[in-house]
Amino acid sequence: MSYLDTSVIIAYCVEGDPHHNKAENIVEKLRQNKFYGSPITLVELYSVISRNIQRYKLPPDIEEIANHKIKLLVTVKYFLQLIPIHLTSDEAKLRDFEQLKLFHKFFDAIELADKLKLRTLDLLHIVYAAQLAKKELIKYFVTFDYDFLDKKEAILENTRVEVITE
Repeated sequence: MSYLDTSVIIAYCVEGDPHHNKAENIVEKLRQNKFYGSPITLVELYSVISRNIQRYKLPPDIEEIANHKIKLLVTVKYFLQLIPIHLTSDEAKLRDFEQLKLFHKFFDAIELADKLKLRTLDLLHIVYAAQLAKKELIKYFVTFDYDFLDKKEAILENTRVEVITE
């Protein structure tokens, strides 16, 4: 019952990644339970892979794809199959904030911003993880990102999500 940060997914799927062995160990250790991600995970995967695809050692059938957009799509799907990860869907619930209507996850991120002091996408990952934790679907947020690790006590205190790296 873990939310996997994009750093762990990439490290697990890319043999040359400096954290590859660590990612293999933690994924195998936690594999008996489900892994979760969010729409932010999907966006980050597309972003990271699009910038680095030429450096990855991919299976020959993917490597042969000439069209970059198709190769990117197939690579993302391949990575998501290597780790059977359940991506949560967004809920179209709105909240009032001053004179604006915001998606509730953005509202929650604003509420946590001062407490956690994380970058925007990192904060949104934590919001998704916290909402999964409220539904008792996850307990851990698995990452290799030092920004999360440096704030793990504050994250636990404010969201009941435990940040782990191994």
